[in-house]
Amino acid sequence: MQRSIVAGLISSALVLAPIAAARADTSVTCMYMLMRVYHAELDYCHVALTKDREDRYQRMKAGMEKFIHTNAKQDPNLIISGIETDNIKRALAGLKSCQSDDFKYAVQALDEVTTPDHEKMVQGTLALPRDPQVGDCGT
Repeated sequence: MQRSIVAGLISSALVLAPIAAARADTSVTCMYMLMRVYHAELDYCHVALTKDREDRYQRMKAGMEKFIHTNAKQDPNLIISGIETDNIKRALAGLKSCQSDDFKYAVQALDEVTTPDHEKMVQGTLALPRDPQVGDCGT
């Protein structure tokens, strides 16, 4: 349940906050982690994004990975692999069912995150070099 609260805070920050505020307040690694977790939950439950949303997801994922590799103060490979081995596995282990409220929230959040407007916001965020781990993650 705490994951849902944290994810809700971040999704709200990513989707509803003005672009400048989202750029300044949310860490790139947090945005990346949440996107990856949501997508992994959809994959686990065999729910596919539409082609246009999947394409946007893949572009944002690649852009964030490049940003992390370029700007991280720590080993970028460890940051990215840690998300894969820790956050995603923990989320999938905690997923009660593909009909749970957590899963429904992941679908809704990923729908919001894969809009053209959100992709533009992410591109703007990635245009500002900074440590990708600096910023909030709703905790």
